[in-house]
Amino acid sequence: MVALQHRDGDRSHAEEQLRALLDAVPTALLLVDPEGTIRYANDRAASVFGYPRDDMDGRAVAQLLPDLGGVVRPRSAPSWADQTQPLPGHDPQGRRRGGEHFPAEVMVNRVDLDGRMHRVVSVNDLTEKRNAEQEIAFERESMAHMSRVTLVGEISGSLAHELNQPLAAILSNAQAALRILRRDPGEIADIREILEDIVENDQRAGEVIRRLRSLLRRECRSFGPLVVDEMVHDSIRIIRNDLINRGVEYRLDLRAPISRVHGDTVQLQQVLLNLILNACDAMADSPQRVLTVCTHAPSAEVIRVEVRDTGPGIDPHRLDTIFAPFQTTKPNGLGMGLAICRTLLRAHGARIEADNLPGGGAVFCIDLPILE
Repeated sequence: MVALQHRDGDRSHAEEQLRALLDAVPTALLLVDPEGTIRYANDRAASVFGYPRDDMDGRAVAQLLPDLGGVVRPRSAPSWADQTQPLPGHDPQGRRRGGEHFPAEVMVNRVDLDGRMHRVVSVNDLTEKRNAEQEIAFERESMAHMSRVTLVGEISGSLAHELNQPLAAILSNAQAALRILRRDPGEIADIREILEDIVENDQRAGEVIRRLRSLLRRECRSFGPLVVDEMVHDSIRIIRNDLINRGVEYRLDLRAPISRVHGDTVQLQQVLLNLILNACDAMADSPQRVLTVCTHAPSAEVIRVEVRDTGPGIDPHRLDTIFAPFQTTKPNGLGMGLAICRTLLRAHGARIEADNLPGGGAVFCIDLPILE
């Protein structure tokens, strides 16, 4: 009898030690029976769900984890939870005492206790992590927006010229129409032709304004299917006059297939315009200034965009750090342009590399995954 009491005492002491150990775990732990009832919850679980420790036992797990309710009940077929793995789905929701839902990472593992299959459920509250991710995303978007504003400042002369041409044509056509009406109001055919020119030039001016607003807008990424060659053409239209003013000859070799990529047009244009302006700056003192933009598909999975210049090339010692923040060779540069380009491309599942060309100059290569 004494020996039995001694064994019972040892068992009670071991259980107390186990409970103390489980309570020290920083992850919320629940022991759930086959009926979906919570039989044990550690201190962290009580804290996460907002219940007093004594109120956790006996509650239905579906009350705290609605996504888990149907998983822990017995099934005739083997459950997906027969092995340790996360609950399927994107961020299962936990529910606190007051009814507030929160994103959670849920892991389930089965354990046989007294011949009955229980589940050990671990829950990590992802609220702080998701808030931190949103804050980082906001800061990234803010940096990208600042970069676009700077970019628009650099190409403002080109945009003004692109806008001035159709506006001047509209004014000239309107004046011509007034002269015809004064001279011979019956010349309807000539007036119709002039009005068509006015409409065309108005649409052209509207397109310039639309592109400018797209570059200046501050919004979260808007991903969708886009054709790379069309994106390149639109980017060249934006900066064409700036290239002329810099004395840069540009060549397009667009051989990308019709296949589309999944991305944000504004951000990809921002990347391309940054690379083009960098190429122009690199060629400022070169006797020959030729910018070449190529597109092609090196494999069935990606479309590559290449921006080549005829400048002095990149210092070989800087090739490994050229995309790092605050790395710049410009007197007034912040060194964030290429770093932001890389960040934006990573968000697209794309990659960017730089190298020197054998005949002189540099090349920047962007690999964009093809939309399946």
